[in-house]
Amino acid sequence: MNRLATVIALCGLALGGALSTHRGPDQKDPSAVAFGIVTAVVDGDTVRVKDREERDLGRIRLLGVNAPELAHDDISAQCWGKQAHTRLAELTPVGATVRPVLDPTQADRDAHGRLLRYVLIDDVDVQHLLLAEGQARAFWPKGPGLQAGSYLEAAQQAEHDQRGLWAACTNRKDTS
Repeated sequence: MNRLATVIALCGLALGGALSTHRGPDQKDPSAVAFGIVTAVVDGDTVRVKDREERDLGRIRLLGVNAPELAHDDISAQCWGKQAHTRLAELTPVGATVRPVLDPTQADRDAHGRLLRYVLIDDVDVQHLLLAEGQARAFWPKGPGLQAGSYLEAAQQAEHDQRGLWAACTNRKDTS
């Protein structure tokens, strides 16, 4: 077994059911909330959220996935960007209550200041669904996160089954 596979396997064993039994983050930090309300779906891997007291928490970058980009500024849209955005909007519609979950193995925020979180809605792992449907690729900014094993498995199965972007985007560079 190669080193990455070993790390992923150990992370999966250590995680067990950590997402479903997560006790909730420290409420002293306004960005660490147990629940948030979606105010906008920015693209295929980013949502904007407020807390229950109506405080804007800013953008949350879904941890563990990288969806193709929508057109912005002087950048062209990537293959499957619009479809990934549409699917995330279906899974996390404006007004939906989500549970952002911190991964202690990852940074709190990315280079753009977005919170990095797993996002659950009704205890369903949104990122896992996106990967299983071929809406995004698995991506870890700081090495494999706690969900790396199941996320990589879902992404590999989607690629194998030619789901979503894997069937539509023949030029793989258009989706990275």
